Amino acid sequence: MNYFEIKQQQAPMEDCFFAFNNEQFAEGMQKFNLKQEDMRSGGMGLYGTSKGIEKFLSFYDDLSKRIGAECDPQQVYEYEFNNHECSYMGDDTEAIKLVVSYFGDEKAKTVKRHNGCMIYTIDNLPWK
Repeated sequence: MNYFEIKQQQAPMEDCFFAFNNEQFAEGMQKFNLKQEDMRSGGMGLYGTSKGIEKFLSFYDDLSKRIGAECDPQQVYEYEFNNHECSYMGDDTEAIKLVVSYFGDEKAKTVKRHNGCMIYTIDNLPWK
């Protein structure tokens, strides 16, 4: 699988759901036959049992590890550069941040970044 195919995968919703109003919350509780006392918030509209939320979030942690192991940092950069419209914005920070998060600093430094869009170097990214 390439980066896009891996990234497009979605976690199965087991004992968790997204809700952004009371009606959606009630529907999610009913769909998964959950009890109010078992409910937890996973943040950003995610609700469910502790195990359900943990399984959901672990899926994406595992995806990130898989991307780091199976994908090419340059291809990830190119995809995210376009996805975040970096050429239009004149800033590739979002693209390079993702490359660093998947591959680490040293592999990220091997990426050929597009000139004119490097506000930050790998060593001075804002979250470090």
